[in-house]
Amino acid sequence: MNLSATTLWKLSKVLVVAWAATALPFVDRARADEASIALGKLIYQDKANCGACHGWAGDGQGDPHASGHAANLRLTTMDRAQLIEVIACGRPGTPMPHFDAYAYSDNPCYGLDEAGVDKGKPPEPPNSLQPKEIEAVADFLQATIVGKGSPNKAECVAYFGSSNHCSQYR
Repeated sequence: MNLSATTLWKLSKVLVVAWAATALPFVDRARADEASIALGKLIYQDKANCGACHGWAGDGQGDPHASGHAANLRLTTMDRAQLIEVIACGRPGTPMPHFDAYAYSDNPCYGLDEAGVDKGKPPEPPNSLQPKEIEAVADFLQATIVGKGSPNKAECVAYFGSSNHCSQYR
């Protein structure tokens, strides 16, 4: 089969467009993941103040004034969907708050509504989170904390942006 240079040129343009149409969603998703992780870190650190209970490293070694013993997120086996559910719904009967403002009212959690959860309803946090923010925190946890073993100096510096808080790590 002999193809002319013009036909080959047109075919190559079609192939490039076809490749871009299939590859770009993956490139954009990769950027979205990086953006989601960065947003999740900010929310973990500031808006939701997760470190107060879970600690900067997610190891459950939070602020001494925390209301209870927080889960060690470095040891959790929860997947992204489960993390999202716990962040949104909290944990009934524990100090883990529900960050979805409509948890148990418009959005039943764990199959429970306001009446079903009764006195075990998780506390309300100072700041509720939007669904995308909850997803971002889950993305941050999965990328940097879940399954990562003991915290180290590189993680500490990445979290705080300097080594000022990281003298106990080598």
